Amino acid sequence: MFGHKKTETTLDDSDISTLVGENCTVEGNITATAYIKIDGKVLGNLNVEGGLILGESGYIQGNINSGEVIIYGRVEGDVHANSLQLKSSAAILGNIEAKVLQIDPGAVYQGTVTMQTKHTPALLATA
Repeated sequence: MFGHKKTETTLDDSDISTLVGENCTVEGNITATAYIKIDGKVLGNLNVEGGLILGESGYIQGNINSGEVIIYGRVEGDVHANSLQLKSSAAILGNIEAKVLQIDPGAVYQGTVTMQTKHTPALLATA
């Protein structure tokens, strides 16, 4: 509780297998098994088993489905992740579904948030 340090996911360059550069636009769906970093623009859905990092200059128009997602940029679409971090420069226009959600001050989202837990069905039954 007090004095307990929060652990933050840190990735080095060796974890990232695919990079979409700042001046690059990809039109179409992307499927990847490892980590992908996007600093450019993607117009399509992403299905990434490992994780996704969306840089500050990054933009995705499409849905994201990934194990781990760290967002600094802008997303127009739904995000489904086991772990989702919205950094202070992040913006999401769409729904969020995650097991773990961290939102830094300054990050914005417009949509619904659903937290996945082993107790979610019981909570919905009592609502």
